[in-house]
Amino acid sequence: MSEFKFSCPVCGQKISCDATLAGAEMTCPSCQACIVASADVSSPTPIAPTDISAQPDCPPAFAGYTGATAQKTSGLAIASLVCSLSSLVICVGWLPGIICGHLAKSRIRRNSSLKGSGLAAAGLLIGYLILLSEMGTTAVYMWRISAAMKQGFAEVQHNLATNKIVIAETESTRVSNNGEPVQPAAPVAAAANPSVEAFGADWSDDLRAVAIPDHPARGRLHGTDFMLKTAMLRNGDLKLTAPNGLVLDIYRLGAPVEGQTYEVQTADDGSVNPRVRMAWNEGDVEMTATFSKGYAMQLQFGQANNRRIAGKIYLCFPDQAKSYVAGTFEARLLPSRNGGGD
Repeated sequence: MSEFKFSCPVCGQKISCDATLAGAEMTCPSCQACIVASADVSSPTPIAPTDISAQPDCPPAFAGYTGATAQKTSGLAIASLVCSLSSLVICVGWLPGIICGHLAKSRIRRNSSLKGSGLAAAGLLIGYLILLSEMGTTAVYMWRISAAMKQGFAEVQHNLATNKIVIAETESTRVSNNGEPVQPAAPVAAAANPSVEAFGADWSDDLRAVAIPDHPARGRLHGTDFMLKTAMLRNGDLKLTAPNGLVLDIYRLGAPVEGQTYEVQTADDGSVNPRVRMAWNEGDVEMTATFSKGYAMQLQFGQANNRRIAGKIYLCFPDQAKSYVAGTFEARLLPSRNGGGD
């Protein structure tokens, strides 16, 4: 049995028909128009296509012919869904997913033989949701970066406004805020400062040759005279200050300090030594140097009385300026607080 194919002259539906039915009247399975089955594909003839209802005797579709092949699923619709789902692994998978989804929708609307509109819609929905999610995440990161930059600029402006630069020294090496080594300042000439020359005669890193003087603590720090003004003790941290802004801090003495004697040799391990820091001003710039070893110290405490405690100190630093402090003091005991040194 042979077959021939022709198109409906009204809707263009492809129809396969048995050759024995050539010239027979039939109903188009798509648009229900009465047509004549014609083996001449180029010239099928409709029967009264403008008034289908006027052909009541037009036979319905029957076993002698079939409609066109089944609809196909759009490959673009499938690609849209797959690409959008791949965004869970590939960050930009949503981009081809959205593009393929729109192309699939457009082609399905123009071609009735294609299906997959639901797949395309799902691909578009997932793609746009992931796009919005990534935009939100990017916005949060940008906000955090902007906030960090603003905070950094504010700190720089504050430091420039106050002209405050902190220099730290560990053992005999000093570094500045940017990590660059800073050479220590040259000692002040003795001829220009006779009092420094007199104090400097007391400098020694050999504690066996040291006798702590009975006068109030004095000396020099970084080439500048140090004369004790106030002494304070809190949580095992001792602070000695001078009227000219010089400060000497000694941390990690422990508690209690009453009746205790602390002796540190230059060769002692820095991990167990008290940490000492001196601070001075160079113009409007505050400078600091901190030592954990390499210094020599003898520190004695008496008994506390009426929130005060007497003590003696000899402390010399290994810096080029031969900084040291020696003498007696009476420290005011401050209320304890959480934390370490000042």
